[in-house]
Amino acid sequence: MTIWEKYLASLARLGRGGKRAVWAAALLVALFVLALAWPIWGTFKTPPGAYETRPVGLGVVERSISATGAVKALVTVDVGSRVSGAIAEVKVTFNDEVKQGQLLAVIDRAPFEAKVSAASASLAQARAAVSLQEATLAKSQSQFSQHERDAKRLRGMARGQAASEMSTEQAETQASVSRDEIAIAQAQLASAKAVVAQREADLRQAKIDLDYTQILSPIDGVVIDRKIQPGQTVAATYQTPILFQIARDLSQILIYAQVDEADIGAVHSGAPAQFTVDAYPEETFEGVVKQVRLAATRSAAEAANPAAAAATAAAQITGPITYTAVVTAQNPGKRLLPDMTATVRIVSGRRDNVRAAPNEALKFRPSGETDGDKREGPGSGVLWVVDASGKLQRRSVRLGLKGDSSTEILDGEIKPGDLVALRAKGGSGK
Repeated sequence: MTIWEKYLASLARLGRGGKRAVWAAALLVALFVLALAWPIWGTFKTPPGAYETRPVGLGVVERSISATGAVKALVTVDVGSRVSGAIAEVKVTFNDEVKQGQLLAVIDRAPFEAKVSAASASLAQARAAVSLQEATLAKSQSQFSQHERDAKRLRGMARGQAASEMSTEQAETQASVSRDEIAIAQAQLASAKAVVAQREADLRQAKIDLDYTQILSPIDGVVIDRKIQPGQTVAATYQTPILFQIARDLSQILIYAQVDEADIGAVHSGAPAQFTVDAYPEETFEGVVKQVRLAATRSAAEAANPAAAAATAAAQITGPITYTAVVTAQNPGKRLLPDMTATVRIVSGRRDNVRAAPNEALKFRPSGETDGDKREGPGSGVLWVVDASGKLQRRSVRLGLKGDSSTEILDGEIKPGDLVALRAKGGSGK
């Protein structure tokens, strides 16, 4: 007789009260066995709703990069002064719209008008000197002619011994001196004419400086900055002082987005871009990449100490390097103002109307499953489809463009509407 038979026989001897104990013991044993078998049963059948899922659909896959940059006017001109002096008048102020050639400010004209008057007087004096030299030259030429005739007459008389040889030599000497005086007068006349040309140039320069006292707008636009006040003195001796900053029509703007060197290879002219500014956080503006500039922008520390940066450049790069992507955009209502900081999203890749799966689904793995996509090869992946009974089905797929939130499915046993697992609700998957 086995131990179990002995146990049942002993329970039978207990009578009717013992039967109750038998049933109680059997119930306890059944519950104990069920508790042990439940985890094992769970490994064979996944209850429905154990995974968060999302359907595979036809849609748009976009890959983008992020950057920040400053809003700038399409054309911005710094208006300065070429002459020094006190500001006599200021005709415009901030936000004023101006036309090309419009008067913006006036520098005190009195000193420059005096210079014009002095230059005019010097020119008149030089012209008078020219007239004097012309008269001197005419006189020298007349005297030379007279002396030349006298010398000729005396030479003829000397042959007939009517005049002495000494008189003839004196007449020839006078003619020679007169000839030299003509040459001197001609040189002095040329010098006087050169002085006239110099004085004319001085007068032109004085008039130009006088014109420069009127500060005119070089373009049609709006005054975005004014740096002067009436009575202020500007000095233009060593560099041109900036008086105004004028921006051309603000209905179009530029954004100079600083793109990291790791992302610049994906940016190209014509790429669509979106951007936001802090002033309008709920609104997204549209733009287009116009240009990718070749010049790199180094970190602030490197720019501040180029010598130290050059010394360590051979060993390593001392800071991040960015490149400027110029984005053009419309500015409806001219609400976007110069120097606002924009957060830019540049679309570097896009696929329309393609099968797309969430990026999270490509990372999901059930418990105990290894990264099977590694053996699939580059450009391949694995999706886990949840069927109607809640079971997981492994599907190998070939991948296309990887976007910000979803990835293009080029090939594989997957169709729009299939539910792919993103994560396990109860922690039964990675």
